[in-house]
Amino acid sequence: MKDKNDGVVYIGKSKNLKARVRSYFTKGEKPEKIIRMVHNLKDVDWIITDTHMEAQILECALIKKLKPIYNVQLKNHQNYFYLNIGTDSRKKPLLVYSEKQTFDSYGPYRGRSFVNQLLKQLENIYPITKASDRYIFDYSVFPIKMNDKEFLENRASLIEILGNEKANANFISVARQKMIEASKNHRFETAKEFRDIISGLEYIYNNNLKSNYRAMKKAVVVGEQIDRGIKLFYIVSGLIILKRTYEDLTDEDIIKFKAEGKALAMIRASFTDEKRSLDFRKIVSLELQDLASKGTAFLEYE
Repeated sequence: MKDKNDGVVYIGKSKNLKARVRSYFTKGEKPEKIIRMVHNLKDVDWIITDTHMEAQILECALIKKLKPIYNVQLKNHQNYFYLNIGTDSRKKPLLVYSEKQTFDSYGPYRGRSFVNQLLKQLENIYPITKASDRYIFDYSVFPIKMNDKEFLENRASLIEILGNEKANANFISVARQKMIEASKNHRFETAKEFRDIISGLEYIYNNNLKSNYRAMKKAVVVGEQIDRGIKLFYIVSGLIILKRTYEDLTDEDIIKFKAEGKALAMIRASFTDEKRSLDFRKIVSLELQDLASKGTAFLEYE
């Protein structure tokens, strides 16, 4: 969507573009931002893609490049950040950095205020220790000052919880039990704190662990039916490395396509901007899950 000076003010996508554009001009209540945007519109351009995944990727790329004033998400990946597990008991157990650190670093993440709130709430349940396979912690209104031994035990627990799927699920299970107990005893504020901690850690989990399912760890060849035949995508770690359309796809075509994709992936690996690629990885990850659940494409993992 463009203004009178031919400047791009908003970028969006839709499977039904006509209906999407019409929705901005129909009567009815709209957010003030939309009213201002429509008032300043002069023209609309569009690009047709073969697949929904390509539309999402293109939308993301154009927003990052053009930074339209009325787009809020996707354009400021420079502000994404990392979490690092601290080694100094005089400092915070979890630290926020703009760039990735050498050891025990996780991310990148969006939503700095959300994560900062989680880090603050976690301070009320430190130290997190462990007995057998069960994490031990409780909620305290005022953060407990840890000694060196407690700090190291807490650090070891954080490394497990943030980096291991089973440990993460174990911790959340204990936190959920404590939330239920607090609610039963009418300690609703404490229950709310545990609820928010669970929600925050699940967000961290979705970035650190859940996105690393097999399609993110291995190369995957996706074939999706389009009007002109079949479109193949070679995807590695959630990024599209190669795509090509075939009118009549053969086994030999797939073999050659995979070999070319593998070679390109090795070259591209050293040029990937981790912060910028985060949004693209999320788009592709969710799209692959959707395609697999609907059975609308074939997925072949290497």
